[in-house]
Amino acid sequence: MRKQIHIFIVVLLVVSASRVALGMHRQHEVSRGDTLSEIAAKYDVPLKSLVQANGILDANHLRIGMMLRIPGKALGGIWYEVQPGDTLSGIARRHGLGWKVLQLMNDISSPRHLRVGAKIFIPNGSDAAFRCPLRIPIDVTSKYGHRYHPITGRYRLHEGIDFRAAVGTRVYAAQSGKVIYAGRKGGYGKVIGIQHAGDWTTWYGHLSRIRVSVGKKVGQGQVIGLSGNTGMSTGPHLHFEIRYKGKSENPVRYLTLR
Repeated sequence: MRKQIHIFIVVLLVVSASRVALGMHRQHEVSRGDTLSEIAAKYDVPLKSLVQANGILDANHLRIGMMLRIPGKALGGIWYEVQPGDTLSGIARRHGLGWKVLQLMNDISSPRHLRVGAKIFIPNGSDAAFRCPLRIPIDVTSKYGHRYHPITGRYRLHEGIDFRAAVGTRVYAAQSGKVIYAGRKGGYGKVIGIQHAGDWTTWYGHLSRIRVSVGKKVGQGQVIGLSGNTGMSTGPHLHFEIRYKGKSENPVRYLTLR
């Protein structure tokens, strides 16, 4: 009998530990007068974690009797610095989120008037956000925008950004997707193109080696190649582009480079 009780207790502890490991949520039933901030304070969790865990778009739409999941720990994320021309909807779209979620999580009173330089918290709800393709100290050697090409001398749009990287530096997929190009392509030298959800693509140029093939599915953060100096290049570096529906975007607006 004691042995059976002992076994039962061990099983119970294992199940309980598994539930904790899986991040199971407590629940809270919304009562009259409840607010999100008060609920977050009651359970000692960040407001942003409570919002993200329940996919809340509007704090004013809490209903009496609604069951809220109380996260067991704070969600991770990044702090994004507002750039000139940014809009809340644009920032949200680039990170695969709804703009109302960002408004609520960051207590933004006027979504149409973002202050340049302000910091906005972007939660890690998924791998929708782009990540830097390198894991070395970042040194941008050529920014996105019009410039005189260092080899041809022509004034034209530089459709990506260049990172200083020694030949053989690992290059990582900035987001999950499917490889649509892997080979040589004109001035890009050895280049990889990856198709992502929502009409987004990323391109990685001047590589020394390519470690993926066309049609292969890759995960965010997976090594896809090694940086190099192939194509029209004046020195070892990684040329990185983000495109939306074929049109280049400034990668700085999508990445955290610090």
